[in-house]
Amino acid sequence: MKYIVFISEQCCSDGLYTGPVAPHDADYFTRGVIPHLQPLSDEEYLDGPAAILQTGARYSYLLSGEDLYWCVEWQPGLVVVKFSPDASMAWTALRSPVPNFGGRVALEVDTLQYDEDEENHQYNLVFRSWDAQFDEDHRAWGAFEPASPSEEAAFNAAIKHANMLSKQDQCNDEKHRDRLMSFTARCGEGIRVKC
Repeated sequence: MKYIVFISEQCCSDGLYTGPVAPHDADYFTRGVIPHLQPLSDEEYLDGPAAILQTGARYSYLLSGEDLYWCVEWQPGLVVVKFSPDASMAWTALRSPVPNFGGRVALEVDTLQYDEDEENHQYNLVFRSWDAQFDEDHRAWGAFEPASPSEEAAFNAAIKHANMLSKQDQCNDEKHRDRLMSFTARCGEGIRVKC
């Protein structure tokens, strides 16, 4: 499992770089995220996750085999969308382990389970690559290198359908706000994952 980032000032052809996902974060993702993915139709994608594209939300891409996972810091903590080369999509929303994430009122169940000294895998899955995308030192620490031709091909094949949908979809600001509100409500409290 590898992060995919775009680095515009670099000399590789598309600026596409990859870096390994730390084993403990990859394990969290495999055991805590993938089992919760649910199918996502084209319409649901456009009425939901695609609306996030026009926001300043922090995100990352993970490449695992031929599948691409878009990890977005979003209410209630982490939204993950899976893109596959066969044009299928899936998604899930996980609750942040941080009880007061995003300014929400901390629930007792979350406060009792929270240990601020524990690794926050959700944070790592988004920000390890986000930091590497914009900081050369983080790229070096994260062992980011230019993507191989096969990694570039896998990324492009997996994201192709979502890119096509986004190009076809045009909506005004009001509809965009409505989509974001509806999608955030659909995420609800999110799934609590303890790995």
